[in-house]
Amino acid sequence: KVIKVVGGWPLYGWKPEAAQIFWGITFQLMYLASIIFVLLTAALYQWCIVGLIFYIGFATFLGLLRTHVRSTYKIEHGDLLTDFICAVSVPMFTLAQLEQQVDK
Repeated sequence: KVIKVVGGWPLYGWKPEAAQIFWGITFQLMYLASIIFVLLTAALYQWCIVGLIFYIGFATFLGLLRTHVRSTYKIEHGDLLTDFICAVSVPMFTLAQLEQQVDK
């Protein structure tokens, strides 16, 4: 929903609903893949590294989305680094905050 409202992401210029669906699925798959690969650590330690890479990718996209929302709504506090730290440490609170900001 956030990408559909703020725009500016790939596929948004073609069809905002398609961008919303694509990026929603992409975010979910990256988060789910990170959990699955970390659980596969029991079989082979290298899967943990793959899972962490997926998680860092997820957090990077989430941090970029938070930065885009801040610039769209002209929120002056924070920067890309703090957005990334929020996305890595508390991603679900970050998503809730984005939803709340867009719903205002």
